Amino acid sequence: MGTRSRIAGALALILSLLTFPSVVAQDTAPASVPAARQADDVVIITVHGEIDRWMELSIKRRIEQAESSGADAIVFEIDSPGGEIGAVLEICNAIKGSTITNTVAWVHHNAYSGGAIVALACREIVTASPASMGDAFPITMSPLGVRGLSPDERTKFLPPLLTEVADSARRNGYDEFLVQAMVTDGIELWSVRDKETGRLWFINEKEYRTLFGGDPPRGKPVLVSVTGGRASQQMDAAPPAAGEKPAAAEGPDAATGATRPAAESSEASENRKTNPDGPASPAAGGASDAAGVGTGAGPDDEDTAFTPASPSVADLTESASLGLTAPSTRPVFTEADRGRYVDPRYICDGTGAIVLRDDQLREFGFSSATIQNDEQLKAYFGAKRMIRTDQTWSEAMVRFLMHPVVRGVLIVVMLLGLFVEMSSPGMILPGALAVGALVGLLAPPMLVGMAGWWEILALGVGVLCMLVEVFVVPGFGVFGIVGLVALFVGLVGTFIPDGNGGLFGGSDAANTGLLYGVTTVLLSTTTAGAGIFLLGKHFGTLPILNRLILDSTREEEDELAVMDPGPVDEPVPGDRGTTITPLRAAGRVEIHGVIHDAVAERGYIEAGHPVEVVERRGFAWVVRPVDEPAGRSDTDHGGDG
Repeated sequence: MGTRSRIAGALALILSLLTFPSVVAQDTAPASVPAARQADDVVIITVHGEIDRWMELSIKRRIEQAESSGADAIVFEIDSPGGEIGAVLEICNAIKGSTITNTVAWVHHNAYSGGAIVALACREIVTASPASMGDAFPITMSPLGVRGLSPDERTKFLPPLLTEVADSARRNGYDEFLVQAMVTDGIELWSVRDKETGRLWFINEKEYRTLFGGDPPRGKPVLVSVTGGRASQQMDAAPPAAGEKPAAAEGPDAATGATRPAAESSEASENRKTNPDGPASPAAGGASDAAGVGTGAGPDDEDTAFTPASPSVADLTESASLGLTAPSTRPVFTEADRGRYVDPRYICDGTGAIVLRDDQLREFGFSSATIQNDEQLKAYFGAKRMIRTDQTWSEAMVRFLMHPVVRGVLIVVMLLGLFVEMSSPGMILPGALAVGALVGLLAPPMLVGMAGWWEILALGVGVLCMLVEVFVVPGFGVFGIVGLVALFVGLVGTFIPDGNGGLFGGSDAANTGLLYGVTTVLLSTTTAGAGIFLLGKHFGTLPILNRLILDSTREEEDELAVMDPGPVDEPVPGDRGTTITPLRAAGRVEIHGVIHDAVAERGYIEAGHPVEVVERRGFAWVVRPVDEPAGRSDTDHGGDG
């Protein structure tokens, strides 16, 4: 037993010495990285939260920063519910047009809607676990809530999305039909495996009948269906040839027959993933009439024509031109391929846009690896340096200030501040708040291109007219009306993207911005009006505002309150009093021992100057200096205001 133990120990020692160097080498030597992916300097651009215009501008800035810094690769770390269609498409264009072609989307942890479209635009996709990606069906949002697309909106919004995802699929080797099923409903798909290359392809009902000669299997799809959704339109079923048995509902080899080589398309797809700058060989036959409908492509552009996955998608190609430049890598399935494609599975029933989990993304050819943290990501590229870039605090502040609710609050603060400052001149805080709110309303739109010269001009004209109305020609006349209209138009204009295009630019973004702007400004002015009414009625009794009034004014009010003269008749035109605060143009006057809010008929009246009541206007009395020539009667001013 002792001899055997010594022999066993010696063998174990020899084995450990033989294996130890390989273990050390495995820990210290970098893993093999494909040349197209290898990068020394990697920049991570986070895409977290809603994708909007401000996210778009931030991502473009960070892409340019990565390019100027000499980065070899960009990783877009995506955890987003989606966002605005225009912003998503602009980000995709920026990714594809970047001088850094080594782009990777890291789905960490969810890429829904626009997030999924941005991920598809990258050369490669990797995911964390768990992770989900898909459901890019567009919806419309308004102040009234969320709703689906109308037929006209569907015709307008879906073609550019289908063009984008089809282009991404061709550039990066994804299945064209499966990406279409992420964007819209009504697409029913099955998967088949190429026995020669092992690649999965996703086919519709007509292609299934072509390959297997019978009814496709149905039942519970691999991907979750949506109750009440819009199912796929049925293809024209071609009956089996005479003497031919229908394909079995299940089983890997439903039919046999001659095969047509299709390896070229699969190889072109793989080459595109590893060599994105190299030419891609088009699939044999180019774009096919796979859905059983024509796409309107001529003989010169068959290779780049859009291939609809279903008639529910094909109708969009009739109303819009889907301009694709990359050739299709999808094979054209014929009866000669029977026997080459096996393992049919029912993938989705078309009742809703699909969502894929991280394991399904890997199985279906979207994800290249599972990456859980930055260290694994660094090893994935074989990188020496990796930098993470987020939105700056200023970009986050602009996004916050541009939220419709925040802008509505700023409008209310501005109007209330102006009212309080004009009602009691000399109070610094309300005027400062009004100016700060105005800056908060104007600065962010100017920074992101949503305020052009005409909005600034309209707001300037509005403020100038209001000042003229208050200080030069008191009374709600032409200047007041023009000022209010100009302020309203200017404020609404700052809600519209590319505001120098006008209020009625006609684009979807302009119309949405116009709706948000009008709704926000109307609600804000209504709220401010109610606040002004309450302030005017209880101004002197509010615990904070009464402390902000000038000390001399408070002392005189306290003395008059001690005297307690009791109820008195309200002033009438012709009564005289004395100003107790400067009227610039609003302030306070004492008439018959009672303090009243007052507005100068014109110009400026200093404190302690005798005045005469002209008329009642709203909550205040219009007065004029008594040393002015008399002769203007009550009827000259239109009676009570």
